[in-house]
Amino acid sequence: MTLSKILRENSPALVALSGGTDSMTLLAAFAKEGLPVFAATIKSEFTPPEEVTRAEHFARHLGVNWTVIDVSVLTEEKLRLNPQDRCYICKKLIMKKMLETADGKTVCDGTHADDSNEDRPGRKALTELGIFSPFALAGIGKKEIYALAKELGVPVIPSSSCLATRIPFGEKITEGDLKKIADSESFLRKKGITGMIRVRLSSGHAVIETEKNEMANAELYADDLKAFGFSTISFSEYKTGGSQTWNKIEQ
Repeated sequence: MTLSKILRENSPALVALSGGTDSMTLLAAFAKEGLPVFAATIKSEFTPPEEVTRAEHFARHLGVNWTVIDVSVLTEEKLRLNPQDRCYICKKLIMKKMLETADGKTVCDGTHADDSNEDRPGRKALTELGIFSPFALAGIGKKEIYALAKELGVPVIPSSSCLATRIPFGEKITEGDLKKIADSESFLRKKGITGMIRVRLSSGHAVIETEKNEMANAELYADDLKAFGFSTISFSEYKTGGSQTWNKIEQ
C-alpha cells in the first residue's frame, strides 16, 4: 500500500511531532496531501528543549494546528529509578496523554520500517495503545524518509533521543542531572558542533560523545563544561547505536 493511500485512510490525524526528521517528514506528507492533520509535542523532563521549539516552528511553518502537552514523567517513581524497561514505561505514559488529546483523531508517529531491526522497547507500548505508524506500514525506512524529507523541504538533523538515555540504567534520574545534560549539549551546539552529541552522566562523571571529526573542537571547551557541575569530564567518539558503557539501547 502506498504512503499516500495510507495517509488518506487514516485522517484526520494527530501526528506525535517530536521535532525530529521522521515525525516532521510525516507531518509534511500529510500536509502535502491536503489532508486534515494536527500536531502535538510532548514536553517533559526527558525532552531536549530545542526539540519542542523546532517542532512548534515547523508546524507553524506548515500552517498546521499545533499544541504542546506537558507531562511530568519524574512524578512516576518507576521512571525516577531508571529501570531496564524505562522506555516502555515512559512511552506508554506519554502516548496515553497523546491519545487523550487526539479527540478521536488517529494518532500517528514517525516509527519506520528500519526500526523493526532494532531493540526499541517503546514499540511495545505503541502497539498496545494502537498508535499508527504510516512509514512502517508502507515499508519506508530511514533512507526513503531522508529522500522524502528533501523533496518536502524538511530539515535533516542528527537523530536524537530522550535525555534519560544519557544516564545508566539503575542510576536514579534527577531533574538536576537532566538539566546539566541538556544545558551542556545545547552549549556545544552553540559552539559549532553540528553532528551527534551525547553527554553521558554517571555519578557526577560526564562522557562527552561526539563524532570523530568534531572531537578536537569539543575538547576545546573542557573547562567550560565543568562549569555545568560535572565532577570530571572525558571525551569519546560517538558510536552508532549508543554508548558501549552507558545504556546499550539508544531509544
